[in-house]
Amino acid sequence: MASEQSSAVLLPANPIEQYVILAKNFHGSAIVSLINQALDANGVYIFGELLEQPSVQEIAEGPDAKYYKLLKLFAYGICSDYEENKDELPELTLIQRRKLQQLTIVSLASKNKRIPYHELQSQLGINDLRELEDLIIETIYTGIIEGKLDQQEQMFEVDFAISRDVRSDSVDEIINTLETWCNRCDSTLKDLEDEIRKANSVKAEKEAAKNEIKNKIEKIKAMIKEEAAASGSATSPGKKETPSYLKLPKKVPREGGGLRGSKVGRD
Repeated sequence: MASEQSSAVLLPANPIEQYVILAKNFHGSAIVSLINQALDANGVYIFGELLEQPSVQEIAEGPDAKYYKLLKLFAYGICSDYEENKDELPELTLIQRRKLQQLTIVSLASKNKRIPYHELQSQLGINDLRELEDLIIETIYTGIIEGKLDQQEQMFEVDFAISRDVRSDSVDEIINTLETWCNRCDSTLKDLEDEIRKANSVKAEKEAAKNEIKNKIEKIKAMIKEEAAASGSATSPGKKETPSYLKLPKKVPREGGGLRGSKVGRD
């Protein structure tokens, strides 16, 4: 149990790390063999750290330079780069060709969230649609991209793609891009703050108008109550006077008796 735990601790978290560790003690032809092993290895898609090792840099000039260029291609390049420089590079194994196609999909996915099939076919050198879709599905299963196939629209819709290695000469461009993005964010934030201030100002104006109307209503109510009280005090306090238009005329009794039971004679 202890030995299992110890070996688990020693396993590198980054798949390329084991090749980086070995590269510290390898030179010459051993480095060439190590590069090929790394390119063929399952789960290894980031090669910049291995490329930066001094022992790897040593073969950049000399008879093994083409393997240095090949490693550099897998770190930064795509399928079309290999086709353009095929004469200066070793022939790819089937595994390496498949991996370079997968890395090409990653590069395209990092730039576009919807990639037309025809663009993928052109970049990957694949004519058959079924073969293209199988490659995309296989690449999704590796975990380096996520997305779904839209067969009706002939599109690959990207949800996620890993970040590939960055060339040292691209750092300035990336910095400029990030600065532009930050400036755009600052501008957007300022616009939002202006809109919030305007909204708060409109809200305050509406609240003030509402309070003004409420005060006017209260004043009108108070005036009505005052007029009603003044009208009530002008009448008799003991008995409320009946308006003249509601008074009925009094009946005057005839001579000889009351109205009920009296006898009226005839001449």
